[in-house]
Amino acid sequence: MVNTRTRYIVYTHSGGGVRHHHFSTQNNIIDEADGQASKGDTIPAQGFPIQFFQGQPVPFAFMSVNGAADGNHLYTDPGNQNVPVGEKDIDILVVYAPPGGIGSGGGPGVWVDAFNVDVGDFSDSDFIQVLTPPTPPDTLDAAKTSHANMEGDISTVTAENMRCFATVDGAPFVEWKKIVPTPTIITTRDVSLATNQTGEIWFAFYQSQPTSGGISHLKDIIAIAVGKWVSDDYCGTPWPHHIGPGGPPFRVDLGEKLNKALTTDQRAKLARLNKSYKAEALSAYKSMQKVQSLLKDVAAIAAAAEKKAR
Repeated sequence: MVNTRTRYIVYTHSGGGVRHHHFSTQNNIIDEADGQASKGDTIPAQGFPIQFFQGQPVPFAFMSVNGAADGNHLYTDPGNQNVPVGEKDIDILVVYAPPGGIGSGGGPGVWVDAFNVDVGDFSDSDFIQVLTPPTPPDTLDAAKTSHANMEGDISTVTAENMRCFATVDGAPFVEWKKIVPTPTIITTRDVSLATNQTGEIWFAFYQSQPTSGGISHLKDIIAIAVGKWVSDDYCGTPWPHHIGPGGPPFRVDLGEKLNKALTTDQRAKLARLNKSYKAEALSAYKSMQKVQSLLKDVAAIAAAAEKKAR
């Protein structure tokens, strides 16, 4: 048997400790639900669009599922999910935006925090720099940086640029999400804040991406020919996988069925990812061509040495 825990909390910024996210039962929207399940079971994770906290409606911010049989998951859109049970305890955390005003010390500002999907909880580690525009030259505002990492808010009496770290607690940056007043996803580490920009909460999410099994021998690397790699459906290249003079026409396509099921936010996010993916995948493809050329030379040396050693 494994233990399961489901929590619905509101992010009130009133808890004690670093960035005020060490929440108590006073943050619970619904009493914590504890239970048990067996390997092979499926349990629900329900991300309701709206909940009520102290009689006021509060909107969905994000949902974290930690310990599922298929890994740890972050959901930035509301909706219900099925969680497969494996051998680990499962922790489902659903976070909602707070009611009331948001600022910095009574003046204009934004709240910021970091969430580690790998552990299913907010991080206490430093995660952000506050830079005085323009950037470059990346002039650090040391006082605001220290305050942001400790208290989780940034004054916008003057314009600022916030830049989250590339890695926190060993996990790489995934994306920012502004949860109020209008949900917004940004996949770059830098976010520009205008003078008097206020009433917003920004979460930086960090998660280690799953990796495939390692390659056991040099000959297996050499065996992955460029043509075979490009024709792999997982690379996102549409059929018939033609390679033009500039390289493969990389494009992410989820297919007609999944595209119809996307929300407006998901569709917009996919369009942004697709734009970045095309450039990054092409760059990786060209780099891999150089890597394979180098490895072929290494393989030739290894084959000659192996023949001599017999």
